[in-house]
Amino acid sequence: MTKRKDRSTAIRKLKRRVPSGESREYYKRRLKKPKASCALCGSALQGIGEGAKSSRRPTRKFAGNLCHRCGSKVLVEAQRVREKGKSMEDVDIVLRKYVQGLVL
Repeated sequence: MTKRKDRSTAIRKLKRRVPSGESREYYKRRLKKPKASCALCGSALQGIGEGAKSSRRPTRKFAGNLCHRCGSKVLVEAQRVREKGKSMEDVDIVLRKYVQGLVL
């Protein structure tokens, strides 16, 4: 019988063949999924749960990729580029990829 600590569903049973030729079972703890984080600042994204992808993601621009602060920075920069108040070269290099997606 397996040990009590190895009977959980959080433990994965691995079958491996050892050099002597026989096969053995090893138990390895499953890793937790990483939390969703902002692509620019790295902060945790709010409103992203464990459900289906469509119900998990908010419906605003860059939801699921950027936090609300970075998303609003990108929107402001894109509007400035659109109104010719700023050129694309003046936009911060980190934000440029997202601003180009909105301007084009």
